[in-house]
Amino acid sequence: MDQWVPATDFIAADVVRWTEGIYDRRRRGKALRIGERLIAAEVIERGKDGWVKLLVRACTITKDEYAGRPIILLKAGESIKRGEKTILRGKPQRLLWNDETARTAVANGSSRGSRYISKEDDKS
Repeated sequence: MDQWVPATDFIAADVVRWTEGIYDRRRRGKALRIGERLIAAEVIERGKDGWVKLLVRACTITKDEYAGRPIILLKAGESIKRGEKTILRGKPQRLLWNDETARTAVANGSSRGSRYISKEDDKS
């Protein structure tokens, strides 16, 4: 059974879901909000520049506020790029790992490293 917990931070390999508004572009004036969608995606890479690369797992429309405008769903398996602040603004939730201690080890960077590279070779 899937258990989602509120997320304030996420790492690569986490599955997160959040809501984002969908806007229609206009030639003049302010963009028109036409709906909202719930996106569940796996974090592929989190850049130092504030961008996050994601792999879409599921996408559903939660609000269809403006009739007559088609809302495009993201396809499962599609790669997308979002700003970290955009995801955090959409009330993100994180899917719990089967082994949360492994996630904690990855998040803290306490991996063993490669067994083929000695510690002396790593320093040079």
